[in-house]
Amino acid sequence: MPGTLVGIALLGLLAWRFAAPGEALVSQETVTPPLAGVVVQPPAPREAAWPLQVPAGTAAPDARQLKVQLLVAKARHALGQSYERAASHGDFALAPGRILKSLLDRRCGLVHGHEEELAAERERLGLQALSGADLCRELLFSVLKERLGLPEGISQARFWDLLEQVDAAYERLVLAEPAVASTQAFRAATERFREARRGIVGPELDQRLFGLADEVLRLPFQVDDLVHDTRTPTEQKLAAYEGMLQRIEREHGVRLASVVEPMELAKHALRLHETAGPLGPEQQQAVLERYAGSDVSRRYLEHQQEERDRSERLGAFNQERDQLLEQLAGAGLTPEQRHQRMAEIDQQLFKKYRLQ
Repeated sequence: MPGTLVGIALLGLLAWRFAAPGEALVSQETVTPPLAGVVVQPPAPREAAWPLQVPAGTAAPDARQLKVQLLVAKARHALGQSYERAASHGDFALAPGRILKSLLDRRCGLVHGHEEELAAERERLGLQALSGADLCRELLFSVLKERLGLPEGISQARFWDLLEQVDAAYERLVLAEPAVASTQAFRAATERFREARRGIVGPELDQRLFGLADEVLRLPFQVDDLVHDTRTPTEQKLAAYEGMLQRIEREHGVRLASVVEPMELAKHALRLHETAGPLGPEQQQAVLERYAGSDVSRRYLEHQQEERDRSERLGAFNQERDQLLEQLAGAGLTPEQRHQRMAEIDQQLFKKYRLQ
């Protein structure tokens, strides 16, 4: 009887945990409201918990089996959330294999902690791996297979091999290029890489895997194009920017502020506003607040002012220091004597200009 009660309790806990209302596509929620006029599509439903149905004619699972099924469901859920966060950032479009490997290194503690229990039940759970690392890798692949709708022909080994090929193409076509330090060179190199990436994984899988990450990666480039477009009025540039953000949110079912720092969105808008001329402090704050909220904008502007003040003090420090060095040299002091005097003078100047 106690074992039956424990089993029922575990089953009830698992059913309650995964019957809760669906979470957002990305768990990094912010208080930033959606952009005006945006209709955000809900994310795809979270994958169902690991099947708990008991085949007809078989005994109900005992408490140990229910515990293992709960562990698998929790691990899949955690891996799915981590994948969603990773896949929404621009660097995922460049080195997905490396990023998912890092995800596995950081998010498999639950699986490693119950490695023996999971391995003992792997056949019942439809798993093949034995070690904790391989079990976690297999669970992540099962999540991706469901969410991305991977064809049956793409095995786990084939999938990871494709990502390794994408990583290698990025290193060859982007990182190995000597001129990618400039924005335009990096942009051209990434476009060549994206063409190669589509050839590796195929157009359909490329869009499913990297669609959102590509949008986030290209956003700064598209803003640069608008900023440097001298023929388009500022109002039209801003409208184009708004339309771009709304399209990304609509097509990918996300609140963009949950996958891109709101302040980054605000700074893009600020650059576009400034193509019509410099903005005053109140105008800057109004633009920033629209995208990042009042508190974040206030802290950002305060930090910017502190940096300007420090830069001015540093400039005054260097100017006075150079003048004092000239005076000491004019007084006939040797380089060694000047060095000895300047150590004391520097301390006084640091205190004077509040640079300590």
